[in-house]
Amino acid sequence: MSYSSGWYDAFFHDFKADLSRLGSTHFFVGYSGGLDSRLLLELACRAVGPENVTAIHVNHGISVSADDWAEQCQQVCSALACEIKVCAGEVVPEGSGLEAAAREFRYQQFRELLPENAVLLLAHHLDDQVETFFLRLMRGAGPHGLKAMASLASRDHYRLYRPLLSLSKQQLIDYANELKLTWIDDESNADLSLDRNYLRHQVLPRFEERWPGYRERVQNVIRLLDEPESSANPVSVDEALQHRLSFDDGLKLVQLDDFSDDQILSLLHAWLTAIGQQVPSRDRLQAIYNHVIKARPDATPEVRLGNGAIRRHGPAIYWVKDMAEVGAPPLVSDQQLQPWAGVGEVRLVEVSRGTERIRADLPDLHWRTRTEGETVKPIGRSKSRDLKRLLQEYRVKPWLRYRVPILYSGDHLVAVGDLFIAEEFQAAVGETGYRVIWQNNVIPD
Repeated sequence: MSYSSGWYDAFFHDFKADLSRLGSTHFFVGYSGGLDSRLLLELACRAVGPENVTAIHVNHGISVSADDWAEQCQQVCSALACEIKVCAGEVVPEGSGLEAAAREFRYQQFRELLPENAVLLLAHHLDDQVETFFLRLMRGAGPHGLKAMASLASRDHYRLYRPLLSLSKQQLIDYANELKLTWIDDESNADLSLDRNYLRHQVLPRFEERWPGYRERVQNVIRLLDEPESSANPVSVDEALQHRLSFDDGLKLVQLDDFSDDQILSLLHAWLTAIGQQVPSRDRLQAIYNHVIKARPDATPEVRLGNGAIRRHGPAIYWVKDMAEVGAPPLVSDQQLQPWAGVGEVRLVEVSRGTERIRADLPDLHWRTRTEGETVKPIGRSKSRDLKRLLQEYRVKPWLRYRVPILYSGDHLVAVGDLFIAEEFQAAVGETGYRVIWQNNVIPD
């Protein structure tokens, strides 16, 4: 998966800011040596300095490789110049099973090792959250039991912070590869006798095949369970979104003059919940208000949120998911939709009447995306116009303007997405031709 420029830096910037707000000068990291905790340890050391980080490695003694893993973790921490505490013991499975016993053993070690008011960072991520939801569901948990793992929580005499909850496993893999990290692969992760592994390898891939994007929908259900609508919010969800939710899930910034700051923050809360996005802290909501809502209508501000950003376009704001870099264009086809990384899906469809059509006899048809300086005369216009201005006229959002598929014949611009056709390439009346189909479901690849 590749992301738009600056994704990793933006996440790291937010991570550093979050650590600063926790008010601690030293941080502990639960470090198994696997991918997730290896990345978290790296980020913590870079954010606050390795001298302010202590890794805690719990040797459960379950795997025959457990002692080797402990040694590898010590070597990594030595290279990072951060402290590590290794604790070992015997995990005794009881009625709740091996997984639960190992978890209880870890938390027992944390309780014994952590000083008063310590902050412990754990590397749970979005896939963990979704898996936990399904596991609890299968065990018959009620609404309270199905609630999300909290990103920040108090435990005994210390605090837990889970900064990776908004990121998927694949995002962590990409980030770790970007940083050229190495990590331990625990062979027990392939053991299908363990409920979580069975769910991860056998069940959830079927969900992904049938319902792509199911994680985000499950996350929304968890969020609704975790943050029910409160009478303390001066603006209810229904009231907040009435006449303000656009067809493409944007929030229209209309008639806000009579709203207090608290009401606008409640409006943001209601909007993010309605579109299935993570509701951030009040400080982050305030940042969205200050830097995006209060921005000039012609500005292009953004505030990071999860695996995307809040952006403004004209009189509305949007949550925009991080998009893949634009890849090589597919061949032009009139048979089926062709995927195009960073653009969506494209095809030509044959039409004979009732709509503007591209001539069917054009040679060397191929796709491109916008560069700079293109001009084109759309059907019905009196003269050629700069493509940049035309995209503005057609209200194409700024973050999509370099992702619109453009059909060329040789070096001649024929059509711009499904927006318009160049007049010189219009099919004659009664002549069969083509039109462009563009599904701009731009998602990370």
